Amino acid sequence: MEDILVPLFFFGAVFGFPLARRAMIHRHSLELLRARSGPAGDVAAPGTPPDDAPALALRLPEPHRLYALALLCRLQDAPGTLEPHTRALLGQIRREYLPDTLRSYLNLTPAAREHLRAGSRDPEELLREQLEHLSRGVDGALRQDHGSASRLLTQGHYLRDRFEASPLDTTRLDAAARNLGTAPLQK
Repeated sequence: MEDILVPLFFFGAVFGFPLARRAMIHRHSLELLRARSGPAGDVAAPGTPPDDAPALALRLPEPHRLYALALLCRLQDAPGTLEPHTRALLGQIRREYLPDTLRSYLNLTPAAREHLRAGSRDPEELLREQLEHLSRGVDGALRQDHGSASRLLTQGHYLRDRFEASPLDTTRLDAAARNLGTAPLQK
């Protein structure tokens, strides 16, 4: 009996622990998302449904649940210094596109599932594709946000214009340096 229990315990520890750890990490991330998007978070427009994407994600089957929760975490961790257009797109993905996708999958009836399968479309495969489209949309939005680069270039132009000596200033400084007996400025 011991010959069976020791390997069984070993494999359970090796494969079970990472899965349990991952579930705990995502559960903690979900709690942080809920805490941040509480009353102090973004206020939804009147007539819009409450933010139920985390609750919907928890109802998904396992591989899709982790994918949706990871997508929610990426949306939550997006920098706050994004351009307004990018911020609006990510907000739309977070508040509309993702919950609508999850609701559409979760509201499938058995008859609707059979209808999809009859058309050689697997509901789980469709959900995976749609989640991947949303993930690529987030990647594209974050990759296209050039606001911080533009701000850095603008600051550099401002500093160069502000502190770079004009030609008139350098000729005056050269003349003053000659009068004082020092070397003129290098151009």
